[in-house]
Amino acid sequence: MSVPGMHVRHGRQSTASKNAKSTVESLMLAERTRWAMRIHDGLTQSVTSAVLELQTLRHRLETDPQAAIESIEEAEAEIRKDLREIREILFELDEGMPHTEASPSLARFVAEVVERWKLPARVSVEGDVDHVPARVQEVAHSVIAEALANVAKHSGAPEVSLRLRASAGELRIEVEDRGAGLPGPFDDLNEDQHFGLRLMRARVNGIDGTLEIESTPGSGTRIVACLPVGEVRER
Repeated sequence: MSVPGMHVRHGRQSTASKNAKSTVESLMLAERTRWAMRIHDGLTQSVTSAVLELQTLRHRLETDPQAAIESIEEAEAEIRKDLREIREILFELDEGMPHTEASPSLARFVAEVVERWKLPARVSVEGDVDHVPARVQEVAHSVIAEALANVAKHSGAPEVSLRLRASAGELRIEVEDRGAGLPGPFDDLNEDQHFGLRLMRARVNGIDGTLEIESTPGSGTRIVACLPVGEVRER
């Protein structure tokens, strides 16, 4: 039945509906990815570090009880910190409020991650690495956390080298070790390969940066991330 003067645009309405649905799905995927990255970058790595520390206690309890007690206290502190993080995440999910706490400076963040994993590290910083957009800082934190976690968990290297360099156009992050290396290939990471590396690449690509991963079994691993920042002041 048609009514004079009424024009029904089913085709256009359908297209608009599909576009709206596609937009909503994209936003939901981005939000799920953001939470997955946050949980992986923080909680997963911190809990793994605590578990590895606890695994060493069996030997320490027999050979050095005092050191074992100190390790237990450190693990307890890390777990309590994780519990606070879990509560913050649950609060944000419930209230829908953005996280407003300022991120630590890159130099302090590096020191915290190195301490968490008990890594001997050589750290080099050039330029004002903290005078970059917040989004770039967030991605830089993710790259550093994942790269150093991989060194601690997989490489067996006696030392890691981390270089940060801020220039007028980019923030460059290099993490290199001479450990056991990682199995490749790294150009096309699939669902079963290195979940943390896939998240790292997704975050770097999300701000139009570049990520290079080089690793040879028995010879170590080198990760280089170049993040675009615009104007950055030199020291």
